Amino acid sequence: MPRVLVFQRDGSVAVGGEELLEQACDPSIAGWIDFEGEREAAEKLLGDLKFHPLAIEDTFTQLHQPRVEEYDGDLFVIVRGIDFNDADPAAHLETLKLAAFLRQNLLVTMHRAPLRSVQMVRQRIEESRRALSGGVVQILWSVCDEMIGLYLPVVDTIGAEIEKLEAEVLDATGRVQLEKILSLRRRLGTLRRIMLPHRAVFSHLANSRDDLFDATASLNFRDTLDNVLRLTDAIDQLRDQLANVKDTYLSVVSQRTNEIMKVLTLFSAIMLPLTFIAGVYGMNFEHMPELPTRYGYFAVLGVMTAVGVGMVLWFRRRGWF
Repeated sequence: MPRVLVFQRDGSVAVGGEELLEQACDPSIAGWIDFEGEREAAEKLLGDLKFHPLAIEDTFTQLHQPRVEEYDGDLFVIVRGIDFNDADPAAHLETLKLAAFLRQNLLVTMHRAPLRSVQMVRQRIEESRRALSGGVVQILWSVCDEMIGLYLPVVDTIGAEIEKLEAEVLDATGRVQLEKILSLRRRLGTLRRIMLPHRAVFSHLANSRDDLFDATASLNFRDTLDNVLRLTDAIDQLRDQLANVKDTYLSVVSQRTNEIMKVLTLFSAIMLPLTFIAGVYGMNFEHMPELPTRYGYFAVLGVMTAVGVGMVLWFRRRGWF
């Protein structure tokens, strides 16, 4: 059932469902109709209200990017908000589409699942039981502004994770840290793909010459545009910071690999002359002067030990060990 708010001429607000649809659609009274996951009912109402067929089609395209279109006095807006229905939205970062149809004294919104921004604005109006001063345009702006504002704590959370990860990679490098880097990069990429079209949407709304927008509405949408631009800059900075963390991770891994290779090389260098000595006296020639010597075996072992210890001491003196 749709949630309907009708703003009476005396400034009061009537709250209900289908029983208020006729009043909400009255051009002389401002109304807000909100559909949540009710495709058939929403599609029928939008068709009855003669909204543009292309806009109606885009409303039910799930993965549609943010956009804004003007159709003969009607305004069609798509924005995307964070899906807080997930247990950990900052970790998975899924978004929900909000499609909004705006005309004189009427706002129709459609989303497939609960949107926190819509709930917050509707709750404020229902609790105050007073209409917003800017009418339905003010409602649309309030929803959009809350939606963009909810991105801020998510971006801050990602920033804190990057700072924590930056300290981790200096102490430990492994699959866990690499998976965190890749997860953070995916989330930042998602945020950037969302913010870029939002920038165009709110730039259009802030500079619209449509009769639906007065100076206050344009100023409000310009403020939201500033928030989008700040978010975009913050996301770009976090992407650069994460790239530095990845470079640090790769440098630490490379350094540790070099340390391991150095140790193995030094051991190989120590074993090389010992292998040579063992190889010489392992040859099966009949006439080798040292073979009949009674203490030759122990002498060779002593020489090999001396060579090995001498090389270790020399490497340590050079600072290689």
